[in-house]
Amino acid sequence: MKPTIKQPSSSQSFDRRMILLLKRNGALTIEGLTHLTGIEWGQVFQSVDRLSRTGKVSLTAVYPSEYRVSVGRLAKVI
Repeated sequence: MKPTIKQPSSSQSFDRRMILLLKRNGALTIEGLTHLTGIEWGQVFQSVDRLSRTGKVSLTAVYPSEYRVSVGRLAKVI
């Protein structure tokens, strides 16, 4: 029986990309992440939501409807 190699899902690879971008560029807004990745806002928001629930990114309110995303304490190079 051949061992199976599990490929990361597209959401996992996108989450990994988000963390690397934040480590390289520092804290960014969701709009800033959208601009840097060229990915639509909704996908960036879903990734930030997943990562914030696991402590890999943290959110800080900067305006009433805008948040700054930064690397969380549980993030490590993936």
